Amino acid sequence: MADYDAVIIGTGQAGPALARRLVAAGWKVAIIERKFFGGTCINTGCTPTKTLIASGYAAHLTRRAAEFGVTLSGTPSVDMKAVKARKDAVTMASRAAVERSLKGLRGPRHVYRTEADQGGR
Repeated sequence: MADYDAVIIGTGQAGPALARRLVAAGWKVAIIERKFFGGTCINTGCTPTKTLIASGYAAHLTRRAAEFGVTLSGTPSVDMKAVKARKDAVTMASRAAVERSLKGLRGPRHVYRTEADQGGR
């Protein structure tokens, strides 16, 4: 079994920042993530919620376009499949950014592990 100076559980708000600081200080770090990079905020909390709210706000402003002197032809409608696809794309981009930042850590003392690497679900 490998030895580590620190084991960080989770890649939410604090995990990646802590990992970067410890690796920069020369520590050998293991990172364990149960499911998706980025934790709750990126995957099921803040990011997807704010993305859905932004789509709703765009629909709201479209319906009020005339108040702003904007003329639209036809009745505005919301395509929920497209809204969900946008939410998923934003979430996936954020998740990928966290993963890239962790995989990009330099130094011979850095170790990277996920449940997927260990045969997890």
